[in-house]
Amino acid sequence: GEEAGGWFSLSVVAPPPAMSAPYANAPVSKGIALVTLMASLASISSRHPLSLHLRNPLRALVYQAAFSSASELIVGMYLLFQMRQFERHWGSRRYGSFVALSGALSASLSLSSLSLFQGSSLLRLPSIPPGPYPLIFASLVQYHFDVPVSFPVSVLGLPLSDKTINYALALQLLLSSPPSSAVASLIGVAVGLAYRL
Repeated sequence: GEEAGGWFSLSVVAPPPAMSAPYANAPVSKGIALVTLMASLASISSRHPLSLHLRNPLRALVYQAAFSSASELIVGMYLLFQMRQFERHWGSRRYGSFVALSGALSASLSLSSLSLFQGSSLLRLPSIPPGPYPLIFASLVQYHFDVPVSFPVSVLGLPLSDKTINYALALQLLLSSPPSSAVASLIGVAVGLAYRL
């Protein structure tokens, strides 16, 4: 007799965890994405953005949770999704510490920037835009230094790679509501560089 299964056998192969769930092994990133999505949708629908102002410094605790426009939300969510790889590489505890440190340093630097430029004729900075700009840009610093280029190409003499789309979208976010979005983004870059020290 033939063995069980004979000439025809069916085997089921489970997909790897990264293929089965976008946020597998990244619970902190999943939590950030859910909070950002829900808070942004609430903020956009209520038309009351959580911008950080000196007249309401307690907003420093929550202003990084929600974007104020649908375009910022889409771009920001994509970039947050791309940066989940750090949690998978570092582990949830270290990534959670990075997120907490980024949030705290960014909030204090944002309040300092508002105080510095209050009444300045050089740069009018009435508020810092809401959203996780600092976390995204602090993560992009890590992305720049730690994630190698996989597919380098040259188009019309311009060096491009698989990382180019993330940098282009980050530039769009940086320029979304200048100068305040640029300040929030640069604060994130400063925090990301400080984290590397």
